[in-house]
Amino acid sequence: MAPNKVNVVYSTLLLIFTLVTICNSYVPTPRPNLSVSFTGPKKPNPPGPGICTLEVPTIDLLTEADKRGPIPVGNGTKPGHSIIQICCSGWKPKPHVALKCEPVCENGCVNGNCTAPNVCTCLPGNIRDLGNNCVPTCPKSCLNGICTLQGKCSCSVGYVPDPKEQYCIPSCIGGCGNGGNCTAPNVCSCSTGFTKHMVTGKCNFNCVGGCPTGTQCVGPNECSCPTGFVKRNNACEPMCPKGCVNGICTGPNTCTCQPGWNLDTTGTTCQAYCSQPCLNADCTAPNTCTCRKGYIKDPSPSAANRCLAHCPGGCLNGQCSAPNFCICNPGFVKAPGSSDCVRRVRRSSRSLHMELIPEQLE
Repeated sequence: MAPNKVNVVYSTLLLIFTLVTICNSYVPTPRPNLSVSFTGPKKPNPPGPGICTLEVPTIDLLTEADKRGPIPVGNGTKPGHSIIQICCSGWKPKPHVALKCEPVCENGCVNGNCTAPNVCTCLPGNIRDLGNNCVPTCPKSCLNGICTLQGKCSCSVGYVPDPKEQYCIPSCIGGCGNGGNCTAPNVCSCSTGFTKHMVTGKCNFNCVGGCPTGTQCVGPNECSCPTGFVKRNNACEPMCPKGCVNGICTGPNTCTCQPGWNLDTTGTTCQAYCSQPCLNADCTAPNTCTCRKGYIKDPSPSAANRCLAHCPGGCLNGQCSAPNFCICNPGFVKAPGSSDCVRRVRRSSRSLHMELIPEQLE
């Protein structure tokens, strides 16, 4: 073979080897299960499963010696860039096979095949358990038990059959509560945001630092008041939506009156109590009578519960019987156009008829 042809073949093989090496080593690190984004105007069809394309600076594809010479134009959509094939996120280069990628199962794939990123397909004779693992089942074997002649699992002490009776799962008497999983006989493992109760061993919601007085931990780091309460000033207070006038809301829809007050029939208003009835007045506070409009307090010390009618102008020769209304004393009458009472003028019941008297008598 001519020397020039040998050099051409050698250069071609060297370029292919370089590209394969870059493909196998250039693995992106975006979030799992996300493919590398394409930068070209059109997304080409990948040549195989798990293979994506990436646009990189062309100079990164050259050896140190080639970087000192002219930089090739490249086949990228931007000047000085080239498109290469790499393994997509969730895939890795297949050992000893060029331009082939295989899926990655981060937690392994025992008794199964990793058929897609973090997807484990169980082998025949195996079944997926509650932890998403492939475990052997009858007639091959029975996890945490033995296979019977009927092809079902007979569980060991502390284990019970799964709903399909294909393997045995640990049993926790009384359950594991919120956010708990029974991982061994009577052993609960709590999920993130939950904590194990020291006495019952069950998992409950965990609120770091605890909850304010009266509140309850209803979720991971979530404090809430019970039904019928509302959170105010970092504490739970009862609610009385129907009202609690002159009283104190001591519980959900529970109005409590203070001493000297009585709850009315609606259960929403506290009414003042006066030991003596209020005359012409209203009981506005315990043993406190407030005069109605047009009335004033009786000045007598023994009549604190009584109010008298008030006539601003007074009642001369009479009595104030209602607000601004006078009744005249006996022998007095109302003066025309006035509220004053004046003495009644007496007139003779008989009058002389002069026309009937004879003239001679004169």
